[in-house]
Amino acid sequence: MQRLAVEQRRLLGPRAQWHVGDIAWGRWQHEGREHEWELRQWDDRAWSWLRLDRGTLDCDVHRDHWELLDEILDEPRARTAYAFEDDAKTRSVLARHGFSAPGEPLHFYARDLAERPELPPLPEGFRERTVEEADLAERVAVHRDVWAPSRVTESSYANVRAAWPYRTSLDCIIEAPDGRFAAYALLWPDDANGVGELEPVGVRAAFRRRGLGAAVCLAALARWHDEGGREAIVYCMTDSACALYESIGFLRHATLVAYAR
Repeated sequence: MQRLAVEQRRLLGPRAQWHVGDIAWGRWQHEGREHEWELRQWDDRAWSWLRLDRGTLDCDVHRDHWELLDEILDEPRARTAYAFEDDAKTRSVLARHGFSAPGEPLHFYARDLAERPELPPLPEGFRERTVEEADLAERVAVHRDVWAPSRVTESSYANVRAAWPYRTSLDCIIEAPDGRFAAYALLWPDDANGVGELEPVGVRAAFRRRGLGAAVCLAALARWHDEGGREAIVYCMTDSACALYESIGFLRHATLVAYAR
C-alpha cells in the first residue's frame, strides 16, 4: 500500500490521494481493531480498505490499472466512497455503482519548502522540541484531549512510533511551563518524493488562540526542510483548521468529497 502511495505521488504529484503517512497513521493507531475493517490488495496495482462499522470504502488505484476501480466498487457492503470534486472521470465510475450523494468535503493543501520557514517567537516559558521515549504518556494524553473521544492508547502510539516512515525528529511538540504538552504536529516523510505530510496536528483547549498551532506546524516544516524535504501537504475540514494552514503558507488545490449510496 505504501509502495503504491509513493509511486502515485511520483506520477500525480499533489493530485495523489494518499501519502505514506496516511496509511501508517490509519493502520497503527487502530491497534486491536483489525476486525473492524477488511483490506484487499491487487499486488502493487491497487488496494481497498472497507471500514465494516461505517461502510466507508477507501482505495487507491494505479493510473495504469484504472479498470480495477469497477471491481473495487462492486462491494455491496460499501455505503460511502470518495473522489475529488473536480474529477469527473472517477465520479462517473462512482455514480455507475450508485455513489452519487455528496457529503462532507476534505480540503487538500500543499506548500513549497524551497526556503526554510521562519519560526515565530513562543510565549514566555514555552519551548519547542521533539518527542522523547519518556514522553509517551503525555504525547498520548495531548492527542486524546484534542481529539476526544479517541481510542489512541500508549500501546497503539508505540506501534505508530515503530512504523515506517515515522521519525522522532519530526514528532514535534510545544511544552508549556508546567510540563504539559500544549500543542503537537506529527510530520510523516516521503523521502523518495521530498513531500512531508502533517497528520495529525492539535492544540489543547487551554492553550488555544496563542499562535501555538501555527508555531508547532512551522517547527515541523523547518525540521523537515533540514532533512531535505521541499514540499508539505495537509488536509482539513473545518474553516478554522483551513485558516490556520493558509496562515502559514499552504494553498488549497483540491477537495475530496464523500459520495454515498
